[in-house]
Amino acid sequence: MAKSKKRRNPFVFLANFLKDVKKEAQKVMWTSRKNLLKYSVATLAFMLFICVFFVGTDLLIALLSYVKELVG
Repeated sequence: MAKSKKRRNPFVFLANFLKDVKKEAQKVMWTSRKNLLKYSVATLAFMLFICVFFVGTDLLIALLSYVKELVG
């Protein structure tokens, strides 16, 4: 014979889930405002560097291609 499934109350499940989420969130070590600012600035500076690098590389390749067409 088929086994009957035991049904859970969805509200009790949700309440337990939210309690567990709250417990886990309390275990998180949040960074300080100073470190957050420092890492954000470092990330933006790195992104700017990468952007300038690739734009410069693209312009250099385009310039070389243009000069090659003029010469040849």
